[in-house]
Amino acid sequence: MNTIDLEKNFFDRTSILNLLNRRVVDLKEGYRQNLAFLGNRYIGKTSILQKFSGDLEDDEIIEIYLELDRKDFKYLFHKTVGSILYNFSKAKKLPLHEDLALLIENTKKFLPQTIEAIKKVAQHMEKGKIFDAYLELINLPEIFTFESNKFCIIILDEFHNLEELGAPDVFQELGKRIMTQKRCLYIVTSSLSGVAKDILSEKLSLLFGNFEVIEILPFDLKTSQGFVRHNLADIKISSYLRNFLIDFASGHPFYLNIISQEMIHLCAIHKQEEVFLPLLTQALENTIFNRWGILSRHFELTTDSLCQGKANKMMSALLISLSNGHMKLVEIAEDIDCKRTAVTQKLSRLMELGIVTKNGSFYYYGDKLFKYWLKYVFQLRLRSFNAGLEQQRLKFKQEISHLVDDFQAISRKDLSSRIIDLLQCFDNEALSMNGRKYKLPLFKEIESVEFKDLSAPGLRLIKASSPEGVWCIVLKEDTLCEGDVNQFLMESRKMKQKPQRHVIISLADLDVNARLKALQEKMWIWNEGELNTLLSLYDKPYIMADEGI
Repeated sequence: MNTIDLEKNFFDRTSILNLLNRRVVDLKEGYRQNLAFLGNRYIGKTSILQKFSGDLEDDEIIEIYLELDRKDFKYLFHKTVGSILYNFSKAKKLPLHEDLALLIENTKKFLPQTIEAIKKVAQHMEKGKIFDAYLELINLPEIFTFESNKFCIIILDEFHNLEELGAPDVFQELGKRIMTQKRCLYIVTSSLSGVAKDILSEKLSLLFGNFEVIEILPFDLKTSQGFVRHNLADIKISSYLRNFLIDFASGHPFYLNIISQEMIHLCAIHKQEEVFLPLLTQALENTIFNRWGILSRHFELTTDSLCQGKANKMMSALLISLSNGHMKLVEIAEDIDCKRTAVTQKLSRLMELGIVTKNGSFYYYGDKLFKYWLKYVFQLRLRSFNAGLEQQRLKFKQEISHLVDDFQAISRKDLSSRIIDLLQCFDNEALSMNGRKYKLPLFKEIESVEFKDLSAPGLRLIKASSPEGVWCIVLKEDTLCEGDVNQFLMESRKMKQKPQRHVIISLADLDVNARLKALQEKMWIWNEGELNTLLSLYDKPYIMADEGI
């Protein structure tokens, strides 16, 4: 992606960019905090780093960017050495070359020790001593920073692939070097969060505390609304269609961008200035249903890689079963008629790859759009008795139309009704949200309760009763303040049965005093993240506040 495209398409991620800039300042002031960016493919890890690199203008910083997906040691050598010498030459206003030999020739009088170390790596490579070459190469940044008095930022994109170089103990040896390279900031990324965390905690165990792990997630709902508006520019789209698209793509910036660009293209063809349902459906058909649509091709390649080989014959059935809402081990095993041990192995593999998430007894797709593709495209191809493409296309459009209608009908419900619908799904499950464990009882009775004191506008109260006790739940769409918490407590104390649990559900941030008061009273606080985790588990659309909130 060139600079113009990056500037045009990059959106938000401000807090992460600010963190990166702080870490650069810390590095130069003698405090080094390495970073690990973890998240699914195309979630934006590389875009963030490209934006950061493009904005970084500091002659004291030499950047080494290594993309390690399906790369060999020869690439690693040329890219590391070339990046050091090219960026050093740029900082020193020396002639710039793409040829490694010319870069070595131009910099040898400034960096004799570095050049000598580079030659040692090359000699080991010529003799086929890859492990020795690797040891010399990972020691090179320390030699260079000492000799040049500069700092290095070393980015290892998809760093888990280092194991494929064929050298033994690659991470253990790298860890030893990182510990001593105080003038080097390491930033590693991985699309395999489970694998990466294992490497950080086991093979780089001495460094785990020295790597700040940052989970790169899809956009939140408010940011997604801004992103779609930013992408469509002057093209109009109704709030319910925009919100449907955000829910459909689960806030994934890559998906939202691809579908938005297709809608812009279709608007130009049909000379429309507003997106209506037929055009949105056509955009989804072009990108998701058509075999050569960008997203369809992406999902098809993903599925093909998962279902290769005789041992993976059951994988396609398992993927479809999950997409159809079978989310517990017993349900999946029964649906695809396989032993639980075999299903567990496959699910573990999918979790390792970051495709499936487990929460309590639930297994589910973190990527809603992949789930929809499996259900409405992949399953249709495999199971349809009518092989005609046109019939499958019509079926797909009908399913999208039903999804939009259902989304609109559910979205029209007020917040209380939607939360009651959610509470009615609980069935004594145990799960985790934001590192905290929750037990969700089977409620026998759920009712809205009117506040007797009307001095707290916007507050709504729900009473949910189970054999274990009563939950008292307060809802508010805009910012909840300390006075709201006090009012909530006063109302709950008027109840005949003392509440077992107080829960706050807010679509906006709580102010500081309200949060402190709620924590003092041992209340549970469910914000957008927790609420949407629950909605995903029970296969319900996200609840989106108005954009003004």
